[in-house]
Amino acid sequence: MKFSLQQKMILAFSVVVIVSIGGVVIFANLDSQRQVNRYLTRGGQYGVMGLVEALEDYYEYKGTWSMVGEVADAYSQRHGRKNAHGKASELTLTDQNHVIVWSNAGQVKGEKLTGEMTSRSLEIHSGGQTVGYLVVENGVLQAPDDIAPFVNRLRRAIFLAGGFGILLAIGLAVLVSKYLLEPIKVITSASTQLSTGDFSTRVDIKGNDEIAMLAKTFNQLARNLELAEERKQSLTADAAHELRTPIAVQKAQLEGMLDGVLPLTQKNVLIALQQTNFLSRLVEDLRLLAMADAGEVRLEMRILNIVNLVQQVVAGFQAQAALEGTNLVTVFRPDGEELWIHTDADRVSQILQNLISNALRYGQKGGRILISTRKESAKLVISVQDDGSGIPTTALPHLFERFYRHERARTRENGGSGLGLAISKKLALLLGGDLSGANSPEGGAVFSLELPIRNT
Repeated sequence: MKFSLQQKMILAFSVVVIVSIGGVVIFANLDSQRQVNRYLTRGGQYGVMGLVEALEDYYEYKGTWSMVGEVADAYSQRHGRKNAHGKASELTLTDQNHVIVWSNAGQVKGEKLTGEMTSRSLEIHSGGQTVGYLVVENGVLQAPDDIAPFVNRLRRAIFLAGGFGILLAIGLAVLVSKYLLEPIKVITSASTQLSTGDFSTRVDIKGNDEIAMLAKTFNQLARNLELAEERKQSLTADAAHELRTPIAVQKAQLEGMLDGVLPLTQKNVLIALQQTNFLSRLVEDLRLLAMADAGEVRLEMRILNIVNLVQQVVAGFQAQAALEGTNLVTVFRPDGEELWIHTDADRVSQILQNLISNALRYGQKGGRILISTRKESAKLVISVQDDGSGIPTTALPHLFERFYRHERARTRENGGSGLGLAISKKLALLLGGDLSGANSPEGGAVFSLELPIRNT
């Protein structure tokens, strides 16, 4: 049998209440009986002391214990009652030598009382001397005869109060559980909507308690899923757009040559090949991004000299830079020091290639590109700075968005696929570092790759 959370809360609360109130009822019942017995004990003691006073008066008047039995019997009949256990009080009177002179407890008159009974006796005085002893066997005399009904009524009242308390507590448990679980029901309903793909679902629960924090977390999750869905749709649309144009150009070029509209020349074939190459790069970039998003990019981490790596990457661009009249300058700080780090050489090279390629594309023709490497605390920073016109302010927040191109990079010839920086950012994060872009105070754009230093 399955129980709902509300039913479990009510059941748990009820068990706790029943056990707690039940314990209180039992304790109250036992304590009330103990207090009644204490009352009876005190009352009996008062009765015994009254008999002692009566016996002292008798001896003071008679000077002897002869005929004391009539007095003791008369007093016991008038004032004596049963004790708390329902047994008559057993009394024995002795003289100063512990010789029995009267008893209602079956003791033989004239015999000497010895042993433990003498230790429980009450002294009887006359003229400043002890003239006898009164021994009480059954403890005490009892209070009035209606004490038993009183005790029964007291017990009934305790049990009725306990029962009413349990019923009231269960009723409160139902109300409290309903109040506490209402926000959870709202979140559950919203989660069901969210699971159907309605990422606009939100819950409105105020407060600072755990449930309110859960609601805030749910809303943040829904927002993240909504943004992810928007990015997915945008990526799909952008990818379709990026693929559509080169495919159309390639198709038109090939159909033109097949139909004889365009001559089968090296130039026309080269145009189609360029579009094929672009499509190949775009598909590969999309595949790499998908792998990075899924955490499936394999890293080959090893110890390497970052100075040698940077020099190798820069050497690969020297021919292109020479054709454009651009000077590639490398600076290593501190100068002459070998910088060894634990990283993936291929991924670092890929990032640097993207950054230098962008610098050549957007920097000033015939200008200078500065590639600097420096240590900052526990990280290594590799910066690529061009002397172009810089990054438009409106473009700065979107530098690493997929398929984003600012106005100067609208054409594919200048702007590539629009995925280079997004891929570089992803790879930098996977390497435990980061990639940032900004405008240099000296003019132009500067991109900085941060990598953690893990020395040998």
